[in-house]
Amino acid sequence: MEKIENIRLLIKEKLPQLTRSQKIIADYMVEHPQKFALCSLQQLEDELKVSKSTIVRLAQLLGYDGFYSLKADFLEEIKNSLEPIERYKKFLSTPHERINFVDLIAEEAIKNINKTLQLIDKNQYDRAIELIKGANHVYFIGMGISSCLAEIANYLFNRASIKSSFMPYGVLKFTEQIVGLSRKSLLFAFSFPPYSPETIAAARYAQSRGLKVISITDKITNEISRYSDACIQAAVESITISNSIMSVLVIIYALIAQLGNEFKGKSFKTIRALEKVKKEYE
Repeated sequence: MEKIENIRLLIKEKLPQLTRSQKIIADYMVEHPQKFALCSLQQLEDELKVSKSTIVRLAQLLGYDGFYSLKADFLEEIKNSLEPIERYKKFLSTPHERINFVDLIAEEAIKNINKTLQLIDKNQYDRAIELIKGANHVYFIGMGISSCLAEIANYLFNRASIKSSFMPYGVLKFTEQIVGLSRKSLLFAFSFPPYSPETIAAARYAQSRGLKVISITDKITNEISRYSDACIQAAVESITISNSIMSVLVIIYALIAQLGNEFKGKSFKTIRALEKVKKEYE
């Protein structure tokens, strides 16, 4: 697990020991890791209205020598998790000779899939299965390439006879469309760098209205995890201009396979109906 994620878990563990001021700092670290990584001690003191000594004591409570060693871990994490366009610019700026790009991208996909297998929390995954089974309708959302993942997931869920819809972002915002949903509906969000504010706002609003929320993201430090009843991690690092989606597809197909197996009767009914349609209308 990555450093900031470890820090987040440690903060959760140490929460009962934290003072009110330390909790303010801890919340800021979890919710705004990039800002924290770039802030000076003086800037944090001014913005959070806490003393420098309180910031240092929190860093020490988390196992660091002081503020700057804690900040160093955040800086390293941010450096290693550049947004797709920044990673792509870095790749293009580096000289490359005689590269087999098929092998390169394939190796990258395999690496992401293997990393995802390590990142997945089985309890979160099982919780997602139960939430889907208990929903009367699943709504998939995402922006950018996450929108494509939402459409793919919706297609596969419908093929498996699970009532679902792809929620587009256009004339109506996600939040405006969520207004009319029942509390038995489930919001399924895809959120990856650069973490669309619209998707996070939709998850926050859905949760406030009593809807259950599932998210697939690359880091549990992503704000959307705070508004998710189940959060599944997937590694999406890529040298191309967009996040890699291979590991996310593995998760989607795994969900479909398990749900299909658990709803065998419904699955066979769907297969028979599809066979009938193909025979009569094609």
